[in-house]
Amino acid sequence: MCGFLNRAVIWTTVFSLGISGMSAAESPTESARLILKPDQVRQEIDGFGASGAWWSQIIGDWPDAKRERIVDLLYGPDGAALSIYRYNVGAGSKQDIKDPWRGAETFEVAAGQYDWSRDRAAVRILNEVCARGDVQVILFANSPPKRMTKSGFAYARPESGTSNLAEDKYEQFADYLLDVTEHFLDEGIPVAALSPINEPQWDWGGDDQEGCHYEPEEVARLVEILLGKLKHRNLGIRLEAPENGSWERVEEPDGDDWYKSPVYLRTLFSNPKIDSGLKGYAFHSYWAELEHKKAFADYFFAKYPEKKLHMTEWCEMVSGRDYGMDSAINMATVIVDDLVEGGVSSWQCWIAVSRYNYRDGLIYVDQADQKIHAIKRLWAMANFSRFVRPGFCRFEVANDSTDLKVVGCLEPGTGKVVLVAVNGSANTVDSQIDLPGAGPPEEFRVFETSEQRDLGRRTDAKWSGRCAFAPRSVTTLVMELAP
Repeated sequence: MCGFLNRAVIWTTVFSLGISGMSAAESPTESARLILKPDQVRQEIDGFGASGAWWSQIIGDWPDAKRERIVDLLYGPDGAALSIYRYNVGAGSKQDIKDPWRGAETFEVAAGQYDWSRDRAAVRILNEVCARGDVQVILFANSPPKRMTKSGFAYARPESGTSNLAEDKYEQFADYLLDVTEHFLDEGIPVAALSPINEPQWDWGGDDQEGCHYEPEEVARLVEILLGKLKHRNLGIRLEAPENGSWERVEEPDGDDWYKSPVYLRTLFSNPKIDSGLKGYAFHSYWAELEHKKAFADYFFAKYPEKKLHMTEWCEMVSGRDYGMDSAINMATVIVDDLVEGGVSSWQCWIAVSRYNYRDGLIYVDQADQKIHAIKRLWAMANFSRFVRPGFCRFEVANDSTDLKVVGCLEPGTGKVVLVAVNGSANTVDSQIDLPGAGPPEEFRVFETSEQRDLGRRTDAKWSGRCAFAPRSVTTLVMELAP
């Protein structure tokens, strides 16, 4: 539970850091001031994560050293230390999807009958991720199993219409998902949530990947069934839905923007059973300007103040590989905007590992020689995920800089305060930082991701008045204040 820092006396501490790896002559310097306000607490953070679709079913069969290296980079304490792992519950499309990395197996053999030896490689990755530490597992489905669809495939066909879950298979699909969930729980997998739907507004025609369209009323029907069955089975997990493909507009848009209207949101929470059982709203952070995020968050929390927003998928949606700071800065900026302006409680990347010529994964791999590339996006994600742990709370930060994006978080009940600053400019930002606290931190550490560093700890931190954030960097300040 988020609450105020326990402080009898509030002082103001001003500190200074040196400029990492560069002199003032090498880049222009801008001045700024940040005022941290840990007594103004906002949302609780559930964690940061990424998806195992669909790389895990391939890399799960790679040699031990390579496979374990990837898992360590993503979930190990010296890597990103991600706290959420999304496991894809497949629909049996392995022979139908043209990209062998995107087809998925299903555990189902027949109604109520399962072969748990299937999806062996992906399950191996799942187990290895869970062995790295305290990880929340979210099971998610892109489509019902093929036998439950109108088209007979894990995607729509023109002759079958848009919505692909057969009218008489809603109960069976819910049972299938809960049977899989119960199996994993029995195996000791720490399943925290189940997400049955992915981007329901899209048509999902074609054989590029699994997908299923749902009209808002169909989403509500499936969610209501699942909530009832979850309560009956008493599995102790939450349901996440509907993984809408975008931040939705709160005004009624025109023309092609129809899908951004919050019709899915309104349809779900106008159902009293869903409103009482669904504790949050899950969506993807695509296709929205910052003002739309702000507007939707204001609308959502005004109407549903006790519920959470879960941001469950994002990638940059830009062709071409980027190993450097361009896409790292873009991703980190979206994270800060979604946390600060959108009020999200969790933030999750799309695929964690990519073989594609695309700005998507946190790690690139080369399929031919199994080479692994730990890119800047990974370390920029780690600036958040390694230090802002589940249960931390965001607090307000007054920021007069036009170059810095910042988010502040604290660990309730302790003196730990974390500040993550994104400097997307070509300037060094020399900032005064005012931090309420009872004297100087007992411990103070600074970690930077930039062209020069991969979440490198800065040894030049000094308490002499100001803080310099390097050009095109993501920097994390960790402060342990005296109780």
